[in-house]
Amino acid sequence: MPTAMAFDPSRELPPAPGPEFAGAGAVPDDGVYVFDDERIVLAVNVALATRRPLLVFGPPGSGKSTLAPIVARHLGRLCHTEVITARTEPEDLLWRFDAMRRLNDAQTREVAPTIGAYCASGVLWKAFDPYRTPPARDGKPAAPGAGRDSGPPPGSVVLIDEIDKADPDLPNSLLVPLDTLSFPGPDGEEVSARAGVEPLVVITSNNERELPAPFVRRCIVLSLEAPDKEHLLNVARGHLGADYDESTADRVAEHLLKVAAESEWAAGPSTAEFLDTLRACHELGVEPGSRTWDLVLEVALDKGRGSARLHG
Repeated sequence: MPTAMAFDPSRELPPAPGPEFAGAGAVPDDGVYVFDDERIVLAVNVALATRRPLLVFGPPGSGKSTLAPIVARHLGRLCHTEVITARTEPEDLLWRFDAMRRLNDAQTREVAPTIGAYCASGVLWKAFDPYRTPPARDGKPAAPGAGRDSGPPPGSVVLIDEIDKADPDLPNSLLVPLDTLSFPGPDGEEVSARAGVEPLVVITSNNERELPAPFVRRCIVLSLEAPDKEHLLNVARGHLGADYDESTADRVAEHLLKVAAESEWAAGPSTAEFLDTLRACHELGVEPGSRTWDLVLEVALDKGRGSARLHG
């Protein structure tokens, strides 16, 4: 008999993980995400059930990057994030080597006996084994069971954001760590996820560069569309609460969609820019048709994307 889905956004949000994990890289969010597409919930649950990464495609503003933190909140998990750039190396997701600190130690003849003493945990290390850290400066490993007095660690959600900005070799370098949920540490020790608390890895892409086929095959794939007017209004209601004004939100949403359709940029305004515009209108008392209406739209939403304008 099938069991209930692990991720159910209709349930009340649980409290955030305990304070003992406050420095673990948790990504704060206000608990608002509009799940008006049943494919999103299903894709998250398929990824959880198969222990495969969730690869999310979509244009800016479609909710790719905010999905992981809200899923983490609903599951009562930590969320670790890494924003990928063209300079990101595969090892950065596992650990980062501090060459400058080792050089300084070498100059004072106080070099630690292990490479791991100069490495900081990356997001996958933190997610796979939050209690295990690289060796201390003296080369000694952390004491067994250190930090475990409060019980087993909560599970983790990892956000690897905008992977298509990385060098093409980076996705392929992640095949083994994501497939086996383990990797060798800097001193050859194995870092691996524990059974029952395997992390959910969410990877986003703006589809600016084609990803390797072997990498995509190992992922659960979800494609999000640019938000429509109804979705934008639902997001505004959830975020603004008592400050939500239907008339203003409707006009700003119409303007956003018009700018997006006529934009000279590759991407139109994002949902975050939509919310910024509504907050500005509320805080400054700007109403549609007022003298400053067009100026607020210009500086908070248009930003030189095109000539689209809704007057009056």
